[in-house]
Amino acid sequence: MKTSISTRSQSFGLLTLCIYTMVAQAQQASPQASLERKKLDLQEQKLVLQKKMFELDQQQLDLERKIVEVATARKALQVEETATSLTMKLEGDVLFDFDKAVVRPDAEKLLEKVAIVLGEFPEGQVTVEGHTDSKGGDKVNLDMSQRRADAVKTWLVKKKSIPEKMITTKGFGKTKPAAPNTNPDGSDNPEGRQQNRRVQITVEK
Repeated sequence: MKTSISTRSQSFGLLTLCIYTMVAQAQQASPQASLERKKLDLQEQKLVLQKKMFELDQQQLDLERKIVEVATARKALQVEETATSLTMKLEGDVLFDFDKAVVRPDAEKLLEKVAIVLGEFPEGQVTVEGHTDSKGGDKVNLDMSQRRADAVKTWLVKKKSIPEKMITTKGFGKTKPAAPNTNPDGSDNPEGRQQNRRVQITVEK
């Protein structure tokens, strides 16, 4: 009986010793595990910061690209700007075939530049004016100028998603020439008439 009790006491003692040993080992391992977790957390934070820095770099590149794009478009369009408005004059002969009011495919790159400039003024009000030279009757010219102005608006709305309510159109026919249609001696002035066949786009800021 005494032997049995002694054996049990020894077993209990060994079990207790094992438990203390495991606890001690766990306590020793705990700081190491905590350190590893901290390292992993820091690595994760570093990756998050690197991702944010990359995104910021991309945004900066996009902004710089946009600035260059706008500057190039303004230069190509020979933009005239005041404190309250901005004007772009497009030659009718470049935009349309003779006696037509359909935008030529090779003129679309020019209108793409117009859209880039308009993108600077999302709250602006845009007026697209159509103008003709003095050849032809008043009614014919008035109708042609209005249809050409409408064609430019339609292209900007459908191809570049410029809000339709942002743009109004007006055809003036031959009533607002930018240059003389005839020379002082009364002869024809082809260069002047060419300047008069135009679409003028004005943005009220």
